[in-house]
Amino acid sequence: MIAAAIVVPLAGFGLHLRAQRLHVEQRAGAAASQVAGRTVEVQCPGQLRRRFMTEIHDGEVQFVDGRPADETKVTGRVCDGLARLLDRGVLLDLDCLQLDACSKDDTAVAYAVSVLTHEAVHMRGVIDEAATECEAVKRSAAVAQGLGASPQAAAFIADWQFSVADDQLPEQYRTTADCRIPGAGP
Repeated sequence: MIAAAIVVPLAGFGLHLRAQRLHVEQRAGAAASQVAGRTVEVQCPGQLRRRFMTEIHDGEVQFVDGRPADETKVTGRVCDGLARLLDRGVLLDLDCLQLDACSKDDTAVAYAVSVLTHEAVHMRGVIDEAATECEAVKRSAAVAQGLGASPQAAAFIADWQFSVADDQLPEQYRTTADCRIPGAGP
């Protein structure tokens, strides 16, 4: 009886976490497929992988003979940000991104959208990191809206990706001055 009282709630919680993960994967996969121009999948780590595997990159797409895989693997950090966006949607007020004054959780939403969009551009067939990031900046607002962000929040995410996150990327990922967000001015 005591064992059942412990195991049953833990199993139920585990099933709940799995259902949440599958929901994020399905919605992120649909958004990534729009960018990739074909059906692709997004894989979030399960609880064991989150606990026992160390990830080097927040997202990864394998290329074989110049062809991208049909899936990307992203970290728990990315999936958590996407889950927050899916949960909060249009209620997220991300104007704080303009001042770099968001909570850790809200910044994680912007980061997650930028990683997902970057990996989706790779699955479109773009290998070069700077070209991928430039294309991702142009598409991240649409991805954010596809995952439930308001148009204004989605625009803030794209601007944050171009102006703040880009400065934190390694040199080979950085966009150039000619990489502009549609509708963002000169």
